[in-house]
Amino acid sequence: MRLLIAFSLLAFALTAGAQLYRWKDDNGRVHYTDTPPPANAKDVQKKSSARPGGADAASAATQSYALQQAIKNFPVTVYTSKDCGNPCQKGLEYLKKRGVPFTEKPVTTQAEIDEVVKLAGAPRVPVMVVGIAVQKDFNEQDWGEALNTAGYPATATP
Repeated sequence: MRLLIAFSLLAFALTAGAQLYRWKDDNGRVHYTDTPPPANAKDVQKKSSARPGGADAASAATQSYALQQAIKNFPVTVYTSKDCGNPCQKGLEYLKKRGVPFTEKPVTTQAEIDEVVKLAGAPRVPVMVVGIAVQKDFNEQDWGEALNTAGYPATATP
């Protein structure tokens, strides 16, 4: 019995930090997986808790009240692309360093490009949306101000 419990805890710990993907298939069905979706998947979103080694549900219990309120009232979404390179990488690293949970939306289809243009006025990434506030390109000061205004902590909590 103890071995079964230990194995279950180990399995949970290994999957707790896994990257999660949300995507739609050709029939419009939504899938959630811990493996990258197939090439023909639509509306692909990478979910990240940004907390070292923790999944969203597991880390919710240890999040401060202020962080929980910021997540609830001002969710963070970052639009990226595979060709974005350094600006997208720096933006995502900045969010992780601050411990800000976010959803990454890779822009690959024309509909997704149109969505970014509607949000940011131009087909450029990265674009960070905090609640309804939109930040174009990555600028640490601007992104920081938007996160501060939303109530996100300045640094990740251990």
